[in-house]
Amino acid sequence: MSEVWKNGAFAEDDWIHVGDDDDVPAGKPALVSLPRWRSQRESLAGRNAPIGLVLEPDADWRDVAADLPRFPVVAVAFPKYADGRGFSIARLLRDRDGYTGEVRAFGDYFTDQMPYMRRVGFDAFVISDPNVRKALERGLWPEVPVYLQPVDDAREIPAGTRPWVRRPGGRGG
Repeated sequence: MSEVWKNGAFAEDDWIHVGDDDDVPAGKPALVSLPRWRSQRESLAGRNAPIGLVLEPDADWRDVAADLPRFPVVAVAFPKYADGRGFSIARLLRDRDGYTGEVRAFGDYFTDQMPYMRRVGFDAFVISDPNVRKALERGLWPEVPVYLQPVDDAREIPAGTRPWVRRPGGRGG
């Protein structure tokens, strides 16, 4: 059984990431690509198990935005740590599309990026890097005392005379 990091701890992950040419397992939660959802929407929507969506960095999902409430999980790919498009995807899912389900990150990212990822809307992380796993197992969560990009979060505290500078208000790993 695989694990995912959420709510500050590792938890069992029942979701199976299914490739476009692989069979979708019956009765198990499955994550499918956006192209597969588009081409097999009717059959996938009729499953008796949860279905989630995988978004790649170059994805444009506006044509399926009305389907987002049916996905308990949207997984966002980070093919390399320097690719920041996943940050924008999470923010658009939350702000533009009003998505309230789990937004999970998978792929190549560092522990130092995770507080910023949470800030834009990620709430779960598939950990593939052994160094990230070790850091989280040791309870290391990079503290970010001041953010320069405001987000719509009532828990944030304005830091002073610059209204765009914010401090976290009780959020942690």
